[in-house]
Amino acid sequence: MEQSGRLAAAFCALIVAGAAAAHDAAPARTVSVNGEGEVSARPDRARLSLGVEKLDPDLKKAEAEVNRIVRDYLKEARALGAKDEQLSATGVSIHPEYVWPEAGRERKFTGYRVTRQIDVRIDNLDKLGEFILRATQAGVNQVNAPALESSKAGDLERQALVKAAGDARTKARLLAETLGVKLGVVARITEAGMVRPPAPYEMKATRVMAQDGNAEMGVALGDIRYRATVSAEFDLLPP
Repeated sequence: MEQSGRLAAAFCALIVAGAAAAHDAAPARTVSVNGEGEVSARPDRARLSLGVEKLDPDLKKAEAEVNRIVRDYLKEARALGAKDEQLSATGVSIHPEYVWPEAGRERKFTGYRVTRQIDVRIDNLDKLGEFILRATQAGVNQVNAPALESSKAGDLERQALVKAAGDARTKARLLAETLGVKLGVVARITEAGMVRPPAPYEMKATRVMAQDGNAEMGVALGDIRYRATVSAEFDLLPP
């Protein structure tokens, strides 16, 4: 009789433990949302990527011409106020080039293509157009679109992230209230990404009387927009 009682007690304990485990295994009530934030600012500097390229059968002649153009432009850039730490023109690329006049015929050497890259950081955007104009005047034959930047990029990115987190909480609270439950604490939050679209700009070749490179080229600068996205998961509480 005593042994039967012990077995019954053990069985009841197993049932209670199983019920507790089942209760603990119940899925948590949560809501998952994405939040977005954006801030904008006027650009206050730019990075200009330029290239000088020459093709000539005489390698020394091609190198000398490319180096001369680079030296001339660096001199012009310094005259516009660029400091040495804002200028980079170190590398040189040399490639022999050939053509195949007809199928089955031997290739024909056409010359050496010598290329040098010039990178300029422009801290005074009022002179952006002038930096470009003087580049072409010096003989630079490759000019890429300037990349506009803000010197406060780090602060702007953090502001966008704060806005994204606030947007996530607002969306979660709206969903909770609509469904008749309360919003609990955030259980998980992840930065989904930071987007830095290039600032819009426009350049139109125009001729004006003013001695101003931006006016002469018709340079118009737009705002830089920094966008952040976060994914967040909040606990839901009963009403």
